[in-house]
Amino acid sequence: MRLPVLRRVPRSPLFLPAVLVGVALTAFYGLSAVTHVAGGDWGSFQTFGYLGGIPHAPGYPLLTGSIHLATRVAGFAEPAHVANVVNAGYAVAAGVALFVVTSVLARSRLAGLLATVVFATGYSIWAQATQAGTMSLQTLIVVLMIGALMAYDDRPSVARLALVGFATGLSLTNHGVSVFMLPATVAFVASRRFPGIARPRALAAAVGGVAVGLLPWIYVVRGLFVPMSRGHPENRALLTFEDLLRLAFDQPLTLVGDVGTITKPIDTGGVSFLDNWPLLANDMLRELGWGWLALAVAGWVVLARQRARLAAWIAWTGLTTIWFILAAHPIFDSARYFAVVYVLLAVCMAVGVGWLLRWVEPAVKRLAPSYLRYAAVAAGLAVVLAAGLRIQQQFTGPARANVVELRQDAAEQATVGLGIMRQMAPDSVYMTNWTSSWYSRYAAIREGDRGIHIQTTDYWTMGFEQAADILASGRRLYLQRSTPEYEAAYTVEPRWGVIFEVLPAGA
Repeated sequence: MRLPVLRRVPRSPLFLPAVLVGVALTAFYGLSAVTHVAGGDWGSFQTFGYLGGIPHAPGYPLLTGSIHLATRVAGFAEPAHVANVVNAGYAVAAGVALFVVTSVLARSRLAGLLATVVFATGYSIWAQATQAGTMSLQTLIVVLMIGALMAYDDRPSVARLALVGFATGLSLTNHGVSVFMLPATVAFVASRRFPGIARPRALAAAVGGVAVGLLPWIYVVRGLFVPMSRGHPENRALLTFEDLLRLAFDQPLTLVGDVGTITKPIDTGGVSFLDNWPLLANDMLRELGWGWLALAVAGWVVLARQRARLAAWIAWTGLTTIWFILAAHPIFDSARYFAVVYVLLAVCMAVGVGWLLRWVEPAVKRLAPSYLRYAAVAAGLAVVLAAGLRIQQQFTGPARANVVELRQDAAEQATVGLGIMRQMAPDSVYMTNWTSSWYSRYAAIREGDRGIHIQTTDYWTMGFEQAADILASGRRLYLQRSTPEYEAAYTVEPRWGVIFEVLPAGA
């Protein structure tokens, strides 16, 4: 039996439940949002969003621009906290969109609620919602794309084609994994019979939809006229059109430090898919568990029979993302991109739960027709109980402990950053690695410009080759960590229990 089309689903019954889901998720993610700046990519987005700059390629204009706007509107609040609340807002929107889309797709609000609870409370999904990053927004975009494709599949029209175009354009303002959706989306639209698709009006609507979705790139274009920090906060320069093309397409990314150097967006480095497969298996079991995975697989099979195009789109997007993570992306923390896979599994999971609930009715009718009402109530209570057990499991287990640790680490890092910035002499140089530099840079900005130059360098050498010139200039030199080379050539003194100062030999 084919699932009902969107236009046959009453809108009012979903409105109030969606609002309640949004309120619950707002409290959940809002209270979880980290209140301080952190290191790594999180600190990069928090710092660049506050500065109005551009983080590493491809620039993430939608995320960074929205953080920049929010920190200006809420100028009274801690900017890093505001950035994290913005990210939590995207996580809330992703959860509400998932509930609405899966409720329609599975023909069951209970199935949509259960899938939303399982997804939203996931170990990594919850953690990613607490600090500014790309994946909470990316999961929202993926769910919006699925909703747009469902609408177009049910009744192709120029307006719905434009909606698909808009979701496509919007996806290209965030993470690069969005490119994997493009061929599947084109195939989906082309395979759905729509006689007017080749007409100028329809093509113009599709192109116009994409163009509107790409509007967040204006945030980067403003760099042609307004000085913006790019690459590192100390490198303030006007962007050129060549820079824009580099950010949008080439994506050469050079990370100096223990992360390594990446010169191409896709570089297998000799690593095969099978080499990293245990990474996905372990993370997926930690995120979902065998039971939820089994429901997701069953749901995809049901979906393949009812909406073959959508099932194919989900399979392509999920498998190409997995390939990118396991075989083509050498960055050490690429497991965070599994969020795209998890939200696709949540969609299929809802279909599986909805199918089980619909199976109960004819089964009970055959066995005991007089108990049909009680069976329906029991099935609903079972779904609610499953959601409650999932919440209890995540709130009392490793998922909550992980979030608590993230909050504590960020608070400690922020304290360290502020402390060392206040203690350092003006016009000094601080050598630190890329992942640890952001809370120091953020602290320097918040403390005011005292002429302290924070220089990102290799973690193992700590900029040893530059030390002689820095000391000869009369500036003070501080290090995130000491090295044997420094200790052999200079006098290295611990400072404030967290960093080291380099002095001339014998001083």
